[in-house]
Amino acid sequence: MKITPIIASLSKPTYKQFFRDITEYHEILSQIHPVDPELSYAYLVEQINAYRAEVLLTGWGSVSLPESFLQDCPTIRYVCHITGELRWLLPRSLIQDGLLVTNWGSVISDNVAEAALFLILACCRRAANAVMTMHIRHGWDLNVEPPVSLLDKRVGIHGFGNVAQQLTLLLKPFRCSISAYSPPVPDAIFEAFSTKRETSLEHLFEANDVIVELEAFTNHTERLVGKSLLDRVRPGGVFVNAGRGKVVCEQDLEEVASRGIIFVGLDVFSQEPLLPDSPLRGLENVFLTPHFAGPTADRISLCGKHALANILAYHLGDPLDSVIGVSEYDRMT
Repeated sequence: MKITPIIASLSKPTYKQFFRDITEYHEILSQIHPVDPELSYAYLVEQINAYRAEVLLTGWGSVSLPESFLQDCPTIRYVCHITGELRWLLPRSLIQDGLLVTNWGSVISDNVAEAALFLILACCRRAANAVMTMHIRHGWDLNVEPPVSLLDKRVGIHGFGNVAQQLTLLLKPFRCSISAYSPPVPDAIFEAFSTKRETSLEHLFEANDVIVELEAFTNHTERLVGKSLLDRVRPGGVFVNAGRGKVVCEQDLEEVASRGIIFVGLDVFSQEPLLPDSPLRGLENVFLTPHFAGPTADRISLCGKHALANILAYHLGDPLDSVIGVSEYDRMT
């Protein structure tokens, strides 16, 4: 089997991050030619055409591809995206025109779900207040309402993609009753994960002890979660966002959180990095993490292996995993 040249629109640090310590795909790795994404799109096209590459490897920081990409690079057949979201990378029309596209699929969904569970537990145990009390005030007693357990709680999830599905599995030992709101997801998937389908977002927010935001960011979901929904979270309840910051109206969230009535855990924000003077900072009922719910350092190579396995399958003529068609593209962030 001959592996044709592969162009990688990835910086050297990103390339090393995803492909370090991978030896079993040495034949494919030897054919990858990195092109610094800080250089122009014109240079990327020049390199693709010089190597007559059929495969383009992309990820965080890659050069965005215009609608003319397939005309500019007529040998390209496949874009192997090593990370998740890709609306910023390429337009829908390229997939409609037959470009094969894959991403990391569900490879790190359990890793993100783990971070969401961490935020839930941190809120239940009032960790923000405990950290401030112990580290900053050098005190002992909490000055918010006492911690609660996650055991036997009602958990509502907004969005029911791969991460939400994995979160339901992680919640099983806690005996939680789980419901979710995600109209495009088929009933069969809800049934497969023993999750109740909620009929409305309003009911999801008011009927559960813990709300987890995991919906994709699209034109339809931008700032969808605002004051009218957040006010429905019961006193002492938990709201966690480990999905996309722009799905939530952050100004409304700041107002609701500042009352100290609910407990909030956030890994994502409408503007990142979070501004130093953000009203969310310093609140005793708000637990913050710096968008680290993605792949951890010890598991990021799984994404690289997934990409290389797909490239091998492409050269063998075998089915690929995590193919992004038009319908998947439309549901993505």
